[in-house]
Formats: sequence, structure tokens, C-alpha cells
Amino acid sequence: MRPDSVTRATRRISRRAGCPIDWTGHPLRIGLASTGRKKGKDAIAEQGGWARHSCSMLGYMQIDGGWDDNASAALT
Repeated sequence: MRPDSVTRATRRISRRAGCPIDWTGHPLRIGLASTGRKKGKDAIAEQGGWARHSCSMLGYMQIDGGWDDNASAALT
């Protein structure tokens, strides 16, 4: 496999499906990082291709239900 294999496969599949968006492999990495963190997994960095304790990896981790605790909800 090449470093861009997932992106090339994702784009090829989305084109065949008639999707007008030029997809990359990033949504898959976001899903891996976010779900792995939620489930308490330790091998996220290694399996996602990041250095351990990588700051860029943290950017891929999305907060599930991030708007449930809205910071501006009680300001009025």
C-alpha cells in the first residue's frame, strides 16, 4: 500500500457512486480517532498513523454531543 491508498480508494468509490464531493481519507481517520477515544482505546496513534501524543491527532478527535453543553445557553 501507498500512503495515499485510502484516499485514492475513497475517491474512486465515491465517484462510482455518483457523489459530487471529492472525498478523502480524513473522515475515516476522524472516525477512528473519535470512536477510539470514546471507547478508551490506546492504539489510536499507531493505527491512525500519528506519532504518540500527537497534537495533530487531537484535532481529529471530535467531541460527541459537543453542543449538549452549550457555553452560551444560560447567558441571557
